Amino acid sequence: MLNKIKILVVGKNSFVSLNYKKFSKFKNKIKIVSHKNVFKLKLEKFSHIFNLSIDPKIKSKKYKFTNKIDEKICRKIKNKNIIYIFPSTRFIYEKKQKNNFYRLNKIIIENKIKKLIRHNYLILRIGNILAFDLSNKSLFVTKMLNDLKNKNEIRFDLKKNTQKDFITFDYFAKCLDILIEKKIVGTYNFSSGKKTSINMVANSIIKGYGKGKITFEKNLKSDSFVLNNSDLKKIVKLNLYKRDIQKYCFKIGRNLRKFKKI
Repeated sequence: MLNKIKILVVGKNSFVSLNYKKFSKFKNKIKIVSHKNVFKLKLEKFSHIFNLSIDPKIKSKKYKFTNKIDEKICRKIKNKNIIYIFPSTRFIYEKKQKNNFYRLNKIIIENKIKKLIRHNYLILRIGNILAFDLSNKSLFVTKMLNDLKNKNEIRFDLKKNTQKDFITFDYFAKCLDILIEKKIVGTYNFSSGKKTSINMVANSIIKGYGKGKITFEKNLKSDSFVLNNSDLKKIVKLNLYKRDIQKYCFKIGRNLRKFKKI
C-alpha cells in the first residue's frame, strides 16, 4: 500500500505543510505546491490532496465557495479515487459564536465538500497545535514564543484555570500518516482528547528556554475546550499523554533558546 501513496500538499508557505513533510514517514512521497500552481499538475497522479491554502477573507466575511480553490480541486477529482483532506476547526462546535465568520465559513466549506465529492473526503477538526513556530499568527503557541523571546514573559488574556486540547506536531503527523496509509475517509476530531492546562504548557516552554515568567491580563475570559477523539483513537491506536506534551513543550523552549543565540 505504501507504494501507492502520493500526497499533494497545497500551500507552499503553510506552517503545517512544511512541518508535515518534516515529521511524516511519507516525506519522500509528499509534493508541496503553491495554490497558484496546483492546476498545472496532473491531479490524478496523487492518492491524497491536502489543501492548506487559505483565503485571508475567510475570517472577515461570508465565504463564497464558488470558484474558490476548494471547489475547483473537488470538481477536478470528484470522480477519481483521490481523497481530499480538509483542515477544519474545533470552533465548529462553538455554537455561541454565531457571528464568528471563521467558524461559519468552515461549516460552509465542509458541507460543500461533502456534497461535491460524497465519500472521498477526510475532514480534520483540529485542536491547538503545539510546535516551534514564530511566524504563524493563528497559532496559540506562536504568540507565547514571541512574547517569551521579546519580553521574557508569556502573557495570557485567559483565566489561569484555562485548559485546552493541545496536540503536538509529531503526534499530528503520526496520526495523519496512519489515516492516509489506511485510506480513511470521514470527519474526525484531530486532538489528544485531553484537557491540558495553559499554565503547564507555558511553564514547560519557560523551563526549556531557561528564563521567563507568566502574566495574566485583566478582564480575563475562559476558552477551555476538549474534543472527543474516540473515533480517531480507534483507528490510530495512539495516545498523547500530558507528560508527552510537557516534554515536547520543553523541547520547544530549548529550540527558542537556540534560535535566539543564532
